[in-house]
Amino acid sequence: MKKSRWGILGAAGIARKQLIPALHASGQCELVAVASRDQARAEAYAQENGIPVAYGSYEQLLADPSIDIIYNPLPNHLHVEWTAKAVEAGKHVLCEKPLALSVEDVRKLIALRDKTGLLIGEAYAMFHQPRLESLKHHLEKKSFGTLESAHGSFYLTNTNPHDIRNAYAHGGGALWDIGVYPVTVGRWMFGEEPSEVSCAMDLDPRFGVDHHTTGILRFPSGGQMSFACGMRHPFHAAMTLYTESHRIEVGRAYFSDTASQYVFEVFDGAQPPAVKTYSFAPVNQYQLECEHFADSVADGRPFIGSLEQTLANTKVILALFKAADSGRFEKV
Repeated sequence: MKKSRWGILGAAGIARKQLIPALHASGQCELVAVASRDQARAEAYAQENGIPVAYGSYEQLLADPSIDIIYNPLPNHLHVEWTAKAVEAGKHVLCEKPLALSVEDVRKLIALRDKTGLLIGEAYAMFHQPRLESLKHHLEKKSFGTLESAHGSFYLTNTNPHDIRNAYAHGGGALWDIGVYPVTVGRWMFGEEPSEVSCAMDLDPRFGVDHHTTGILRFPSGGQMSFACGMRHPFHAAMTLYTESHRIEVGRAYFSDTASQYVFEVFDGAQPPAVKTYSFAPVNQYQLECEHFADSVADGRPFIGSLEQTLANTKVILALFKAADSGRFEKV
């Protein structure tokens, strides 16, 4: 099978840490080029990360006819602009989350995708975990009862004034950066979109972006979930889900890089509860994400990080911001 050929827009840290090792490890994908706005920086980044070609502008990368797929990890406010330019240049695009900051922008990308026939996907690597895929299957079968309630958290410490997530109000802050993870996983597990949300935000006075956010999502079926995220706290990331008879714990739910991320635990209602552990083989979720995207490009199979998923999630996030301003539940 012919390998898909990838290029990276920008010299981003997440690409260095996650996507580049994943692409190098893949038998289906080949990383061939990187672009920066500065030629010297692009060359240094390429040499450090084993990338054959370095371009001194994004336009040069998009003009390379040998590249099939562009990975876009640029700052949030540049995602839509450069995703659209890449598609207009004839490339498929896997873009870091959040792909867009408005419903209108997502709809424009959907129209562009439909016009060109090129694939645009949003990079939520946790969608590709066998662990979470299995949990979703069990919830659909009601193996542990009916999902009624959930809580997701994602906390980390980021008080760096030079970090892009603190540097601009539009698209910065905890909710856009990490709160989207529990919200997205919760929507996935409930299998429906919330009808209304509430939210409380604490803005950091130095940066003007939310550094501690909590929220509630209410679903049409009667289920509800809460979430919390923050950027001035010790690291923690987990999901807890409740049915009428069981509690399900998913440690470090959005990751798959250590042994603790290969299990979820199911507790019954006894006192003390009986515990059943579901274990899975180690995976690199970023490698699976890239390979699944390449498969979708090659044969048209559905990609879970679709623009339709992006549209639904964007509506929820924007409703949460509106609820934080109004102080009441807001319709999605």
